[in-house]
Amino acid sequence: MPLVYSISMLRPHTHLYDVTLDIPSVDGPTLDLALPAWTPGSYLIRDYARHVQQFAAANDRGEPLPWQKIDKTTWRIMASNARSVRVTYQVYAFDLSVRTSHLDGTHGYFNPSNLCMYRCGHLHEPCVVHVQTPLEWRVTTGLERIDGAGERTGWATFRANDYDELVDSPFECGTHRLLTFEVDGIPHEIALWGRGNEDERQILADTRTIVETTRAMFGGLPYQRYVFIVHLVDGEYGGLEHRNSVSNIVDRWGFRPARSYERFLALTAHEFFHVWNVKRIRPAPLGPFDYARENYTRQLWVMEGITSYYDHLILLRAGLISRERYLETLADDIKLLQSQPGRALQSLEQSSFDAWIKFYRPDENGPNSSVSYYLKGSLVALLLDLEIRRRTGGARSLDDVMRYLYAEYAGDQVHDLYSGAFAKRPGFDDDDGFCRAVEAVAGEEGGAYRALLARAVASTDELEYDRAFDAVGLRLVWGHSLEKENDHLPAWHGLRLKTDHGRLKVSVVLAGGPGESAGIYAGDELIALDGVRIDEERLKARLAERKPGDTVLFSLFRRDDLLHIPLQLTESPPDTLTITPVESPTEEQQRLLDGWLNVAR
Repeated sequence: MPLVYSISMLRPHTHLYDVTLDIPSVDGPTLDLALPAWTPGSYLIRDYARHVQQFAAANDRGEPLPWQKIDKTTWRIMASNARSVRVTYQVYAFDLSVRTSHLDGTHGYFNPSNLCMYRCGHLHEPCVVHVQTPLEWRVTTGLERIDGAGERTGWATFRANDYDELVDSPFECGTHRLLTFEVDGIPHEIALWGRGNEDERQILADTRTIVETTRAMFGGLPYQRYVFIVHLVDGEYGGLEHRNSVSNIVDRWGFRPARSYERFLALTAHEFFHVWNVKRIRPAPLGPFDYARENYTRQLWVMEGITSYYDHLILLRAGLISRERYLETLADDIKLLQSQPGRALQSLEQSSFDAWIKFYRPDENGPNSSVSYYLKGSLVALLLDLEIRRRTGGARSLDDVMRYLYAEYAGDQVHDLYSGAFAKRPGFDDDDGFCRAVEAVAGEEGGAYRALLARAVASTDELEYDRAFDAVGLRLVWGHSLEKENDHLPAWHGLRLKTDHGRLKVSVVLAGGPGESAGIYAGDELIALDGVRIDEERLKARLAERKPGDTVLFSLFRRDDLLHIPLQLTESPPDTLTITPVESPTEEQQRLLDGWLNVAR
């Protein structure tokens, strides 16, 4: 008998979901129910139980049952002599993000990890979900539909094979637009909530192209239906992958111009690539999940970094960006990583392991002390891809490694959701599994790949870009954006700035830079340079007149105190990067380049 959840949102202006959970049988004197503390794919303890109110329990005769909290996420019900139990509670939901839940007069979006308690020790039990909405609302989710789903009837029912599948299936309820297309006869839906400057036909066509291009890489689609949930709001950007669906949130005005729309396409490609990488290819610690506490892995760089490498590469292969634009995105990523002092302090595997306390909790010292497993991971994937192509003469690539991992760890899960999938195919070894997969595809090469990963992933050594790009006849050209306007290299203060309500503030003081040496702090409000008022543009103009070695006087407010701090400028690090062809590429370099960028000759 399944657990039966009834989720009602008939009073959307209260932002309260009413939840009823019917447990058909009880096997002891107590019954423990818990709400997850985090959402898979978003590696931070968020303690969703804090939003629960009006909890109550009753037996099969309708008689109240006593209960108590035994920890922050778990309710213990005294269920002696109860053949079945009904639990009711409310969940407050007014946080609009891809990992939380939101309910108002325009829609109800929820992640079951926020709303649906699980029976401790019984995650394998099947689940049925009844959803009740205001009339004229439709319900869209990746779960199997039983009755009423998708119709504007005010109710819908769905089925999940177990709790893991339920948690991996967000719901969008409301008057959202629904765009549809098919690939290989498999239906895909795009649920659009909100309005901006989007072009529905363009979104539909480009999303289909992304699906087709990624499918071509892996050789098929591993689901029977897929749902894109897209929220259009002001100034937001992000996504969260699920097994046969995704939740994306984007700037409603971000569909024009073309460069802005590219961000939407890259997010779509990134999250869709997770259908394979993370949801089916994964390290062993990422499933089955422990929903009550952190699930640690040193391989998030594989899950997110490799996916980040492929997001723009998929756009290139799909014909949605040019080769020149693709190389620009790589240059931007390299430039960004090289501007982060934290790359010398935290390794990629440390970044992966500490995601729970660092990546999702950024502060003003983050660029100095840590590195992004998305950013550096994508560049390590680039270097590994080019190294495999170089050593195998173009016969193998990172594509082959991903296909190998998929076949090895998820191959029997095609057209199969959960139904014990974790038990059938455990993930790859967290310490050595990925490296072994590379060697299985490309050969051991005297330990060359193992050495590359040891340097790039386990240490803080600088990445060897020049060697990688030389294999495909490309080189990096660094420069300064102001070089041509002066007869000297530009001067640098070592600060990152932001304008907040018209006030110029220091957001980051870069370690080892002149700002740190001068004693300027993050949070300081800069008001003048050498006695003259400044804003961000005026400061740039005045610094362009200075030389490295000059001393300037910053006037600033620190909290409410006015301070005057001298700062000796130093030479600016390079801030432009172009990836260009070498002067006379060999035939081998050109062949490998064309193979990498899929250029027909």
